[in-house]
Amino acid sequence: MQIPFDEILKALIAECYNKRNAIVTAFVIISLSFLAVGTIWPKKYTSFSIIHVDQTNILQSLMRGTAEATQAVDQGANAREIIYGDRIISGILKDASWLSGKLTDVEEEQLKQDIKKQIKVENLGENLLKISYRDSLPSRAFVTAKRLAELFIEEGEKAKSKESQAAYDFIDMQVKSYLEKLTAVENSLRNFRSDNPDSRPGLEAEVSTRISRYQREIERARLALSEAEIREKSLDKQLSGEAAITISQSKEGQYRSKIAELQEKLERMRLDYKDTYPDIVRIKHQIIDLKSSMAEEITRRKEAKKNAKLKGGTFIDESILLNPIYQQLRGKAASTETEIVTLKARISEMTKLLKKEYERAKNIHGSKAALSQLTRDYDVNQSIYQDLLRRRENARVSKSLDQERSGLTFEIQEPAKLPLIPTGIRFLHFALAGLVLGIVIPVGIIFMVLQVDPRIRFSQIISSELDIPVLVESRTITSYSELYNTKINLLILVSVLTVVFVIYGYVAWLKVTGKL
Repeated sequence: MQIPFDEILKALIAECYNKRNAIVTAFVIISLSFLAVGTIWPKKYTSFSIIHVDQTNILQSLMRGTAEATQAVDQGANAREIIYGDRIISGILKDASWLSGKLTDVEEEQLKQDIKKQIKVENLGENLLKISYRDSLPSRAFVTAKRLAELFIEEGEKAKSKESQAAYDFIDMQVKSYLEKLTAVENSLRNFRSDNPDSRPGLEAEVSTRISRYQREIERARLALSEAEIREKSLDKQLSGEAAITISQSKEGQYRSKIAELQEKLERMRLDYKDTYPDIVRIKHQIIDLKSSMAEEITRRKEAKKNAKLKGGTFIDESILLNPIYQQLRGKAASTETEIVTLKARISEMTKLLKKEYERAKNIHGSKAALSQLTRDYDVNQSIYQDLLRRRENARVSKSLDQERSGLTFEIQEPAKLPLIPTGIRFLHFALAGLVLGIVIPVGIIFMVLQVDPRIRFSQIISSELDIPVLVESRTITSYSELYNTKINLLILVSVLTVVFVIYGYVAWLKVTGKL
């Protein structure tokens, strides 16, 4: 059954009233205990410095565009490694007056561990670090925090200088390495060009031009050779002796012309004289002699032609040899024959040159890949080498700046101050906690008891769970003596509480005045 909150509150107040002695006793014990603890609780003073850290890496800026350097992600973790190092802690022991007497190594190491526990390093932003230190003495907290920041910056400057030197050494090593690579590739390229003369730049275009020119020359020479061969056949046909001019200029034609002249002369003389006339008789004998000579010439020419055909030659009459036209044709035929021989020799030589250029082109294509690879290696190494030379000079300048403290990367954004108010749990906190908990704890215990107490305290439970009607609720009846005792008890409890608050006030006054 759900009990209303106001009923529970009434029951709680009534039970607290009944248990007032126990509650006041618990309040006195708890509050005075917290007051006592607060009185002896040591004060802690915190002093801190805020430092701006430039997280740009020297090597990263110098190698930007060529190589990627690792970036520092957690500046706080890096600062802790530096601050918790033995060098800075040892410096703190000397500078902050921790070593008041002669300490053994174990005691000194334990003191270092105690100091480390009070140091706190945290990130306030991407480039801000807060270094704080807690101590019971405000002056020592201030000096320690101040020296922590100063020693951290000194170590950072040393680390920055070492980083600049390391960056310069690294880039210088890379410059020397790429110089060796560049020299090796340059020597390989020089040796390759010496061993392969056909690999020089622009030769491929020259060879292609010569191949095109040789092909055109060969085509023109073949065309001229074809024309010369046709011309030679035509001249051979004209010089064969079977043409009309050859027939008209042969001895047979001369004999026939002579006989015809004599025959005509004979006919004219027969008009005036008889056949017994001596001139007519002489002409007849001349005609007979010419006919006999012509027959012999015909027989001789046939035999000569027959022998020439058997030998594969051409029969040429002596009269033709003496003919000026024949001589002219013979000269043209000789010139044409010489031209044909010349063109054939030219074509042969051009063909050899063309084959040689084809071989050269093949060699050029074969060595082109190797030459391209060597050239690319040389260009890449040359570009990187020149870039590294420039970056090495930048690294030299950065190293000089860091050595002269002109390139600081740490700056104190807020210096340490002398703490005037203690931090952490103070006397005020213990005093307030004692008063509050002195009331909350006993009342809370009574409330928990009410939750687990099996006794029936509410009439609603009787009517709902036991199914018994409740007619009336009556209060506890107290006598006059009980009321008197209750008033005396309340007066004593108020007095006790008054004493407690007086004690609180007095102790607080002592704390404020510094007497306690």
